[in-house]
Amino acid sequence: MRLLLALPVGAVSGVAGTLVHQHWWGLALALGTGLVVLGWLPPGVARVAFAVGWCLVVTRGTLERPAGGFLIGSDAPGWSFLAGSFVLLVAALVTVGSRRGHAEDHGVRGPAT
Repeated sequence: MRLLLALPVGAVSGVAGTLVHQHWWGLALALGTGLVVLGWLPPGVARVAFAVGWCLVVTRGTLERPAGGFLIGSDAPGWSFLAGSFVLLVAALVTVGSRRGHAEDHGVRGPAT
């Protein structure tokens, strides 16, 4: 169920970030929100689905539109937004195997005896 929600939420978040990233506050808000949502989602498929949905939209924004021009330009805000988006994707992929806080996770000390 989380997978079905995380992918479109990531895509909509990516669209919103793409539209406001040219303003310093928009760039900070978009990437900050993406990191917060990524941290809120449990490690695994839902987290990766959110990041993939986000990155697909952002990558599409770097392609030329039919009328000409780009949604994400090759300037400092554009490169920063693109780099931050791929940091989200890498963070989601790196944390796929982490199972922090689960019942079978005994931590450093091992199982209670």
